[in-house]
Amino acid sequence: MNNRTDPFCGYYLFLGRGDWGTSREKTLDPTFGGNVPTQLLGDWGPHRKGTDLADAPEWSSAWGPDEWKQRVDFLADELGADTLILCMNGYELPYPSEAFPEAVERDHANVRREFLQELLDYARDRGLTLGASLCTTGHARGYAQAHPELTVVGATGQDKSDNLCHNNPGGRHYAQTVTREILTRYRGFEWVSFHPPENTQACRCEHCARAFAAETGTDFVRAGAEQVTDFYWRSCLRFQRRMELLAAELVPAAKFFSFTIPGTFEKHFDAVEEMLPDTTMLVHWDYWSYGQRIPELLTSLDLFRSRGHRVGFAASSGWSLDKLGERYGESVLDQIRAVRGAGIRDLLYFVGAIWHEASLRATSWKLHGKEGNTAHAE
Repeated sequence: MNNRTDPFCGYYLFLGRGDWGTSREKTLDPTFGGNVPTQLLGDWGPHRKGTDLADAPEWSSAWGPDEWKQRVDFLADELGADTLILCMNGYELPYPSEAFPEAVERDHANVRREFLQELLDYARDRGLTLGASLCTTGHARGYAQAHPELTVVGATGQDKSDNLCHNNPGGRHYAQTVTREILTRYRGFEWVSFHPPENTQACRCEHCARAFAAETGTDFVRAGAEQVTDFYWRSCLRFQRRMELLAAELVPAAKFFSFTIPGTFEKHFDAVEEMLPDTTMLVHWDYWSYGQRIPELLTSLDLFRSRGHRVGFAASSGWSLDKLGERYGESVLDQIRAVRGAGIRDLLYFVGAIWHEASLRATSWKLHGKEGNTAHAE
């Protein structure tokens, strides 16, 4: 990710739990359905009580600086990574926030003793380009639980969700203040990404109603569902653009990328793309297009490239690959082979909050790719 023309091979890790539970819930079980055996990670039952990070050394929120540095070394030396993207917030804040102490991930190692700047400096010394991924008003469970009046409103009323409304001044204040805190507290990020909220329905709060009427000249009652949804995504991406402008003030040389939301971005790409400058890279994150569904994946990539955006692909390399069975490594490599054959060279592996070395090795293009055995082969 050194410039807009060099392809990159990166890994995307959550600094904290991300959207996999909160420190208040004390969940350390990635299945959420109880402690059950998984094919990739083994039995999460007898030894996983879900009450203390010391019982979950696989979780990134448990790592101190030495453990993080070991992972950085592995990514660079074993997997040939040149880029590290960190999710800097999520359900809770994995740093000692002064503005929102009610949203802090209380048992996070970086909260107990702050070390993140030391880690960022180390990763840069190892030659990694750094990126900060920030949720805007989505994935904000910690703050949303403390301030439910700021959450989205569905067709039947206030939604007890993890998402704040981006048209609500309180929701905007949270997202903007978190961005200011992170990008002034920590140095070294060259890329910044704002993740769109993953709402299943458009918000219909009073703030959205006023904004909708001002933009369209009508109201929610008389408008069709598609018109309301298109407005929602336009306003969401419009706010995301404002966040990019804020980040550019804080990190003047920053470059920007946005993850896609599979299905939603394809369906509403006209509305979405209208609000995204062509300098914002799109990284397509696809959870399910393996095997016979790879042609759908390639169609989506073609759509996203049709307006001139640089497009990358986010492959899975974490515990969620368990659903693919023992062939998960080959399945991911088939995906990568297909997207590279279609001309996509930028690759970002999703790892998340749980480190599982076997899946990292099994899905590595450097270790198993068939194009010169290198992540940058042409």
